[in-house]
Amino acid sequence: MRIYNLRTLAPHSVLEGGHKRSVRSIAWKPNLAANNLSIVTGSFDSTAGVWRRDEARAQAASLETDVGGGARDGDDEEEEAQDWEFSLVLEGHDSEIKGVAFSPSGQYLATCSRDKSVWIWEEIGAEGEDEWETVAVLQEHEGDVKAVAWCQDQGNLGGECLASASYDDTVRLWREDEEGEWGCVAVLEGHEGTVWGIDWERPDPKAAEETVEASTARPRRLITCSADATVRVWRRVDAGDPRARARAPSNGIPSTMRPAASGETWICEATLPKVHTRPIYSVSWSKKTGRVVSCGSDSLVVVYEERPKSADREKPTGDEAHDSNDAGTDTDWHVLTTLKMGHGPYEINHVTWCPRFDGGRQGDEEAIVTTGDDGAVRVWAVEE
Repeated sequence: MRIYNLRTLAPHSVLEGGHKRSVRSIAWKPNLAANNLSIVTGSFDSTAGVWRRDEARAQAASLETDVGGGARDGDDEEEEAQDWEFSLVLEGHDSEIKGVAFSPSGQYLATCSRDKSVWIWEEIGAEGEDEWETVAVLQEHEGDVKAVAWCQDQGNLGGECLASASYDDTVRLWREDEEGEWGCVAVLEGHEGTVWGIDWERPDPKAAEETVEASTARPRRLITCSADATVRVWRRVDAGDPRARARAPSNGIPSTMRPAASGETWICEATLPKVHTRPIYSVSWSKKTGRVVSCGSDSLVVVYEERPKSADREKPTGDEAHDSNDAGTDTDWHVLTTLKMGHGPYEINHVTWCPRFDGGRQGDEEAIVTTGDDGAVRVWAVEE
């Protein structure tokens, strides 16, 4: 695992020795005390690893070295890596772990695997102590589970919600009931290929606070990307909503989420303009601008923007058009820009929005970070 400094865009530290096979996924633990850092990694050795770094202790050691006249040139990465501790191994999956994700509160950790299962772990140790227990093993997917992502609902939707994407072409939503049991509350069906990536709409925490009524009226949406080269946006509707009825748009693909016993109903609100020609591996939803970025095996990076519909504007066509699967929304999605051959002829495996701190910035601007089969990590800025 390689960590980068966002101020200098240079390597900060390399973590190794914790796993026996490839590391497939990584997640920062949220809501930690100041100067404490924690990371969870998921590996093809079927385990998840917990890493910790005491930032204050690391800085003190660095200062002691500098004052003592010790040479750190060329050895910075090695020194920084020694400040990390591989503190715990989480075992239980029967096969490769493909994804790891923390809930917004940091109380729960989700892991997913080639063994078709999703595990939910709960932290039970005291602050600063790594002690986790398994609270749920979810085994309803019929194929490898590729990714997991948490969303914290607002208003009367209540509680933390987990989404999982699978090789069985579906996404499942999971919630905890009043008795502490986790269960599937909805199944997203419609993609015609493996669902490789998922992400939730994330409101900017610096934005004005919403009222309960407003947040209830606008529940967070889910975005998905697939081997069928499409990106889709989903949202929950009341069971009595006319849009909750299963519909088959012109492409013949169902546009609803099948509710489970809880009766939650989700609809496909939009299919974004189709630009990718091959499987889409990753998608990310900006919490600052609301823009979406995707990448895939065609080495394209595509940025989309949601705009209000105009009554006197002609319906978009070609690359600007979205699917006829329009769930009565007052917005359209447009392609803002497309980057071709972002990693040369190589596939691009992951993309995410990232705050910018380089050049004296304070994180108010965003960049796009991509990783590819060429072994490179690239940082991009969208010029307005």
